[in-house]
Amino acid sequence: MEDVNAHPNTQALLDAWRRLSQGATAAASGPTTDDYPDLVGRLFVLNHVGDRDYCFRRVGYTIERLFGRQLVEHNFLTLWSEADRRLVGAALLAAASDRGPALIRARGETLTGRRVDLEFALAPLLDGLNVPRRFLGLCQSMTGEDLLNGRPLRRLQAIALYPPAPSLDPAIRLVSSR
Repeated sequence: MEDVNAHPNTQALLDAWRRLSQGATAAASGPTTDDYPDLVGRLFVLNHVGDRDYCFRRVGYTIERLFGRQLVEHNFLTLWSEADRRLVGAALLAAASDRGPALIRARGETLTGRRVDLEFALAPLLDGLNVPRRFLGLCQSMTGEDLLNGRPLRRLQAIALYPPAPSLDPAIRLVSSR
């Protein structure tokens, strides 16, 4: 993912994912959940179980309150408008194949037409050299959720997708001799 001006919670998640992906252990002097009190309730884990089926394994309370229902075992892609499901699925596939996080900016809407801007971070949980099947996600509100007046979101619309940044490690080396 290219440098994007992400929400501080999103940036904290991505920084922690990078540290853990590089084999670092949690440092006592590093950031804690006390530094980001609203973060834990916005986390979720997806499991890729089939073609275009990314089911929720774990979902934070804040997300379930935002959508007004329990989401465990539901397909993440069904939250998106029909036109955006392929795009969001492609972002997840890119994150898995490139082994890096993807970011999605979205707009959530209630049945009464109230809207909120959201940011989704989707970071693959790496398991050796295998293609990742699970993702750590974050659903971060970019505008105040109080605008929804307690109404649940019923539809998500993708506004911008930021796939993982290409690796700077060369896959092929060219050697030339005279």
